Amino acid sequence: MTEPLALRPYQIEDLGWHIANPRSLNESHPGTGKTPTMCVLAYFHWARRGKKTVWAMPKSLMRKNKKELLRFTTFRDEDVEIFHTDHKKLTASWKGPTFVRQKRTRVATGKLGPDGAPRMKTAYVDEPAADLIAASNAKVFICTFAFLRAHWQRLIESHPDIDLVLTDEHHLGYKSNDSEQTKSLYHIMKHATNCCFMTGSLIDGALDHAFPAIHIIEPRYYGSHQGFLAAHAGFIDDYGRVQVWQNEEKIRRILERHSRRHTFEEVYGEEPVVFFHEEIEMGTRCREAYDQFHEQAMLELENAEFLDGTLPGVATIRARQIMAHPETMGIAKGEITGKDERLAVFAGEGQPMLIFAALKPEQQRIQQLLTSLGLRAGLINSDVSANRRNEIDLAFQESRLDAIVASGPTAGVGYNWERADHVIYVSVDYQDVNFIQSYRRASRGTRTTTLRVTSLAYEDSIDQRMYAILKAKSELANRVDSTRRVLAFAA
Repeated sequence: MTEPLALRPYQIEDLGWHIANPRSLNESHPGTGKTPTMCVLAYFHWARRGKKTVWAMPKSLMRKNKKELLRFTTFRDEDVEIFHTDHKKLTASWKGPTFVRQKRTRVATGKLGPDGAPRMKTAYVDEPAADLIAASNAKVFICTFAFLRAHWQRLIESHPDIDLVLTDEHHLGYKSNDSEQTKSLYHIMKHATNCCFMTGSLIDGALDHAFPAIHIIEPRYYGSHQGFLAAHAGFIDDYGRVQVWQNEEKIRRILERHSRRHTFEEVYGEEPVVFFHEEIEMGTRCREAYDQFHEQAMLELENAEFLDGTLPGVATIRARQIMAHPETMGIAKGEITGKDERLAVFAGEGQPMLIFAALKPEQQRIQQLLTSLGLRAGLINSDVSANRRNEIDLAFQESRLDAIVASGPTAGVGYNWERADHVIYVSVDYQDVNFIQSYRRASRGTRTTTLRVTSLAYEDSIDQRMYAILKAKSELANRVDSTRRVLAFAA
């Protein structure tokens, strides 16, 4: 058996601290080596205590983290089970030991076509199978947040020796106190003694995103989510929305007491990144169409209801679509846009690039633009399968691709793209953590050259307001965690 890789000195210190503090956080910055510590922590609980681990994470990280477990411990392949989300939700009538998997297949509609042949349609059918959860002899169960939400009860009943719950990119799964996903974490932690939640971005736009983790670690701080709001909500409007947060210092002190945190600069030295922000003139036809929505869109973005992007107003949506992919709106067909012109200049520089954009049609047109310019470009967004993402990732690392076009949320975790020399944001979403996490795919510890990060904005547009939202959210997070970067965008 290959000798497992050794932890670095600061990771060994973290491991001892997490063992001594059964419920804790690791808030180290992305790329600073949180995962190896968690791998050895899971091994410790099995080897020394005979207890199993559940590790919840985004789907894109599951295969990577299993490989890390096998590299840093003496776990064997069969000791680590990856569970996917193709199990039907557990019902009250479930008695075990079977489950139902939903399989995509072609079924008859009951009607005949013009040629007399039966018409077919694609549907999902139930396929009984052995209960993989109960049958597994693994020591570590890797799953998605959604899988844990649906099957936490089955996991606990089938494996009562589960006593450690880990999360990776915790903020992506458990930042809303009222969500079913967070409630599942509350439930499983009534059975497990130990937990460690990994995230470099616990405050993701609102202070109460930290509440679920704090409540699990030590519920006596606030007692309930209402108690948290009483302490930190400075003003709540008539619709129950928090407009002003306060008393950030208390949260900062709580997190300092229950977290380990290493900055990127502490581990690797000063981050080799330089930022540029460019304002670009919008094309004539786009500007004429855009101006019809500008004033109302700006008003919508001033309303905190829309800041997380979950309830965008119609004017905001239309304005963004006109700027991002005017051809789908019947505008400027065949006319190169201002941002396209700038991308063409960047493409001619011959540097490996990562290009992030918020909307799918925009991502697709950027890929087509780069291809027309002679570049080899891959696309990673939520429509691309995990296997295809892995192929694109490997092709870029092996210099078989010149650029990757991606969405921030999809490509913001799990990738190591130190080969890139230029990261470009053609447009952004509403989350500062997506901006920070995505450019840090390239600003990893093995860099020897400075990374250029460029953000693009149209003049006199809601682009400025969206970048201001990112700045405001990063400032809120910085008041709780002084190591969080405050984003600033100025031409």
